[in-house]
Amino acid sequence: MNARKALLTAGEAAAQLGVAPATIQRWVDQGRLGAERTLGGHRRIPVAEIRRLIHTRPFHPQSCVQHWLDILMTGESYPIRTALLAARQQHGNWAAAADELASAIAELGRRWEVGLCQIFEEHRATEALRRAASSCANDILRSKGAPRAVLLTVEGERHTLGLSLAELVLAESGWEVCWIGEGPPSDELGLLAAKEAPNLFVVSASAASNSRAIAAYQDALVVAARAAKAALILGGAGTWRSPRQAYRASTFGELQSLVHRILQRVERASSKLGPAPVA
Repeated sequence: MNARKALLTAGEAAAQLGVAPATIQRWVDQGRLGAERTLGGHRRIPVAEIRRLIHTRPFHPQSCVQHWLDILMTGESYPIRTALLAARQQHGNWAAAADELASAIAELGRRWEVGLCQIFEEHRATEALRRAASSCANDILRSKGAPRAVLLTVEGERHTLGLSLAELVLAESGWEVCWIGEGPPSDELGLLAAKEAPNLFVVSASAASNSRAIAAYQDALVVAARAAKAALILGGAGTWRSPRQAYRASTFGELQSLVHRILQRVERASSKLGPAPVA
């Protein structure tokens, strides 16, 4: 803390407001929340900004989290789908809606950890959300011959909910999505790349995954992506190493920016090749 003016990290500000750190980052980027930079380039949020936001917002941010929790805990896909579409309408894109929802998912996990909900309740809620997100993604029309993205986790990782939300971002951005889910063994990644011929790999790992296993899988992913001449985006809270021949996305907003840039690059490369010659 600054001696004259209290400054908070994004994580501390998120805890004060009852949202995810990604939401704080998005609000700062949108200009809704003021921030300062340290000499090292890190964001710091003045306490005065937290108080201003609480007093000027029409509802406390925590009420938004509670609203999502109430819907998720129904365990029913239809009301969750309805809420997802409403959030997309409110925010104007799936990335912002997903980052908002991430706050509720984090809170749901916290409640499970401290015993405020049962394991079956958490599983039912996340499965209903996964189905609702998949339904929304299937409704998004994509052009014929759209670039192809493969979505998977690291091997042994069963937390695929983030990928379900990532699919919405990719589909809205014009990508055809090949859903793998739980990642295959690393020695199958080359075969996966050869068979699916993707333009992009999007791979997630949660904080529960072993750091050494993540590092080994990352090496195999880089080789497979290079062989397919595909881009590679690493997401989730897992301990990825500093990206080597890969991009790192910590929020869905960052994912959206990356997939737009990669899509433009793929389209430019395709236009240079021109139409196939007539036999």
